[in-house]
Amino acid sequence: MNNTLKYLSIQHELGMAIGTSLRLQPMLATFSRIALRRLGLTSVHFHFLKNVEGEPVLQSPAAERRLEHFLSVPRNATAWALPEACAVDVSTVVCDARQRCGQGADRHCYSFRLGDFGTMTVQRIGNALEAPVIELLKPLMIRLALSCQASIEHETLLQAVAARRKAEETILFQLLHDDLTQLPNRRQMMQRLDAGLLRARGEGRFGALLFLDLDRFKMVNDTLGHAIGDLLLVAVADTLKAIVGDDGMVGRLSGDEFVMLVDAVAGDEAQLRLRVDGLLVAIRAAFSDALQAGEHRLHVTPSIGIAIFPDGDGAAEQILRRADTAMYQAKLAGLNCAMYYNSHLSAGLELRRQLEKELQLALAAMDQFELHYQGQYNLAGECTGAEALIRWHSPYRDQPSPALFIPVAEETGLMLELGRWVMRRACADIRRLHAHRLPSAFRRVSINVSAVQFNHPDFVEALFADIDAAGIDAHWIALELTESTLIRNNHAAASRMTVLRERGVEIAVDDFGTGYSSLAYLSRLPVASIKIDQSFVRDLDSNAGNRAIVGTIIALGRALDLDLIAEGVETTAERASLEALGCHNYQGFLFSRPLPLDALIGQLRKPSPTTALAEANAAVGAAAAMRANPAQEPDR
Repeated sequence: MNNTLKYLSIQHELGMAIGTSLRLQPMLATFSRIALRRLGLTSVHFHFLKNVEGEPVLQSPAAERRLEHFLSVPRNATAWALPEACAVDVSTVVCDARQRCGQGADRHCYSFRLGDFGTMTVQRIGNALEAPVIELLKPLMIRLALSCQASIEHETLLQAVAARRKAEETILFQLLHDDLTQLPNRRQMMQRLDAGLLRARGEGRFGALLFLDLDRFKMVNDTLGHAIGDLLLVAVADTLKAIVGDDGMVGRLSGDEFVMLVDAVAGDEAQLRLRVDGLLVAIRAAFSDALQAGEHRLHVTPSIGIAIFPDGDGAAEQILRRADTAMYQAKLAGLNCAMYYNSHLSAGLELRRQLEKELQLALAAMDQFELHYQGQYNLAGECTGAEALIRWHSPYRDQPSPALFIPVAEETGLMLELGRWVMRRACADIRRLHAHRLPSAFRRVSINVSAVQFNHPDFVEALFADIDAAGIDAHWIALELTESTLIRNNHAAASRMTVLRERGVEIAVDDFGTGYSSLAYLSRLPVASIKIDQSFVRDLDSNAGNRAIVGTIIALGRALDLDLIAEGVETTAERASLEALGCHNYQGFLFSRPLPLDALIGQLRKPSPTTALAEANAAVGAAAAMRANPAQEPDR
């Protein structure tokens, strides 16, 4: 009777310890301490299936179904080595108990299966556990297995929730921060600027946005590599954060562009400028020393543009654009300069920045551009060729002049892509011209090539590829190059021109007389023709100075056996003066305006007009109007 009560007491106390906590380890530790005390054990050990993170799991891949140690009570206890025959098979869910031996008669080891995911092993020195004790432990092991399963499921759920929360925090951080510098990115900066702008207007205070662009950063990337460039950007970010402290916010927009937000801290603009000027002094002082980038100590300086807000009803995006424009002004003023935004001085720069962004969008699709062709005529009124002139059908502004957007494309590097498109389209259009019966006098199409395009190492190869792709003869192409293009890197230019001439491509000097007119380069380079600039043709009949210049150019061309063509011919008097001086090839509104390809083909199919007919059909009145507003259409 006494033994029965003892067994019931043991079973009751152990049963009460099961499920005391949803956390697996505390619950098993409590159960083990009671088992040690009531059963006279020396130690209790738990082994479970585990995942790659070392956490207990209920299932694992068949190839990895190996039990791993989870808990021992006491903590420093060591499980006795068991014979291989005593290994526990966890592939079944039958709860079992086995007496272990092999370490001496006074040592006993018992292992109980916990479902198909773990075991509990108990160890005892001295007498073996009584048979009724082992029997009463069997149903307890079933309950313990269920409790362990519930705990593992609970902890797995908690881990999944924690992992999801961490993933969401990571995603949110990445959404609002720059990967490299860990600074707020453009999205977060614009949110903060929006909030700062709203607060400034509501409280009647002023804030500022500083736009920083590193001077000559590209040189670091080009000479030391992008890895060192990235380390330098991190060093710059840390430097700027230390300067602004808790009084503002530093962010990275892209590349080497950073912004510094000074919240609405001043009650008037003068007070704010004092605060900003103090920051500028601190920035210059910090960047006067070299920054550590890996093994390199590099000296860089920022060009800084400052926009004060609120300024009228400008939104956050407009404030950023103004700071960007001011930064661009600062770069033009010299390295390591800072400038406040000024609407009067920045109007032209802002237009250029807008044009740059619009050009980038247009180049992404290339469906906004078109080539028009302006005919070139000889003394008999025959069309001997045409010049390809780009037109931009911008959705943002009414037919912007090439004189407006071509310089922007050249300065920003967009000219390479735009020039390639012009070359491909011109070659394709020449193929279409071939498909029609053209007058025998029509010899070639002239294509303008910028300096940056001509000096690119792949220019000649790309041009020949376009010619071959279109299936045309290279003799149909004439490249118009400015004098500055030919003078710059003269040796390389001569080499390229020789290769082009050998293939049949003609070289013409465009806008001759406006640059570095020289017998030296004309005699050395394989130039076939020169175009007299329209500025000398203008009012040629009444301007003695222009007549003298044009006469000299014509004499020079004849001496070097070069073809001559005058551009921008608008009146019969100008044409007559050119004829008298010995120039017999013309281009301008007197003969034809730039036309789409189909219109040019239609014009070429008509009988060649006489000079008198060409003059009678000339839009002289329209030409005079264009002379009054030359920015609208500079191509003559």
